[in-house]
Amino acid sequence: MTQKTLLIQGGTVVNELGAYPADLWIEDGKVISQAPTGAYASQRADETIDATGKLVLPGLIDPHLHFNSPFMGTITAHGYDNGTAAAAFGGVTTLIDFSTQPKGGSILQNVEQKEEEARGRAYIDWSVSGILLDAEPQTLAEIPQLIAAGLPTYKCFTTYKHSGRLMDDDSFLLLLEATAKHGGMLMVHCENDAIVNYHTEKLIAAGELAPIDHARSRPASAENVAIQRVVDLMREVPAPVYIVHTSTAESAQIIQRARLEGLPIHSETCTHYLILTEEKLKGPNAQLFICSPPLRKQKDVDALWHALGSGAIEVVSSDDAGVLPADNLRIGQGRFDKVPSGLTGIETRLSILYTEGVCKGRITLPQLVAAACSTPARLFGLYPAKGHLNPGADADVVLFDPTQTWTMSASTLHQNTDFCIFEGWPIQGKVETVISRGEYVIRKGELVGRPGRGQRVFRKQ
Repeated sequence: MTQKTLLIQGGTVVNELGAYPADLWIEDGKVISQAPTGAYASQRADETIDATGKLVLPGLIDPHLHFNSPFMGTITAHGYDNGTAAAAFGGVTTLIDFSTQPKGGSILQNVEQKEEEARGRAYIDWSVSGILLDAEPQTLAEIPQLIAAGLPTYKCFTTYKHSGRLMDDDSFLLLLEATAKHGGMLMVHCENDAIVNYHTEKLIAAGELAPIDHARSRPASAENVAIQRVVDLMREVPAPVYIVHTSTAESAQIIQRARLEGLPIHSETCTHYLILTEEKLKGPNAQLFICSPPLRKQKDVDALWHALGSGAIEVVSSDDAGVLPADNLRIGQGRFDKVPSGLTGIETRLSILYTEGVCKGRITLPQLVAAACSTPARLFGLYPAKGHLNPGADADVVLFDPTQTWTMSASTLHQNTDFCIFEGWPIQGKVETVISRGEYVIRKGELVGRPGRGQRVFRKQ
């Protein structure tokens, strides 16, 4: 239940510019003011939270995940009930799902379907980005309607021709033109379809079907070529573009050069690309580590951390798209080309970024907040309501204890799976309390929020 007034005192508030001791005064679900520690001592709040020794973070935003997504004869592991609960345990207070356009159909109708999926189930706030399968007149006509409906981001693919998802150059230019005209942002999954198909067919013909062969079928060159192609087309029609799940050292360099050239291109990487390498595709449970783009080499991991620290990569998302392990193994049948490609990680992002990033000096606390909170809020039309703790923002607050140590595993997480891609990983720091619009969702490590309290957020770029 929303507290009329809430005081969070004694903690260290973190924003994208710095970290400093401060108290927060919250009323009716909004941050009213910040002040030096103890400044509100003479005022009486309905509830006071002692945040001594804690980091006080803005609620995280996850702009890339797939709930209830049909895929290769099964469905992704998370829906709006278990998915938003697991996200909250990871400090996420706002997420953006995808709604896929039926081939030749209306993307707006699918958004209504997402409303039905979330109704009565979501613990935290949410929104949707459309997945576009074509650039036919109906689709182009719906882009301004999507933007007007508070859904200003939409995604396309440069691969998956076999399943009708490939956006060719002609169509891509039309999407860029519509985006430039109406003010949205085009998200792009970048892998060159010809390169992927060439290698896939050769590997299958040679009987090379192991999980590591999935990585060989989608080499770094496939991603690099596709991103460079997007950049080349953006020179013809400049419009905001967001490259999803950047995974290679070269891709980060291509994107950075394009930004320095003045093109409106943005990019994310994902938690798993910052930690895991393709060696996981050779070890135990190798099939369960298949994702697209695939896990890369250690040099790519190192380069991605550098790019994140320098600002060349702006956002870290989860791309939570895993299926249940039993379905993965049943459908895959020991062949990399049949495996439902995707990993589960909606809860792990903050813990990994803090442990492997902040604690190891790869990024700072403000850079963590920028990558997981403020920058996605700005890029995806959630700012100024989300992504920070300045006066006027929604009271989406995470209390994070930097002193706690624990071991990440399927048994210590709350994701809807018995498999964890970071099984056994030693973690520094833990989410203690999560507040969404002034209401507790997680309180001292326990889920206390109610399903259905999460709202669809109107986004405006």
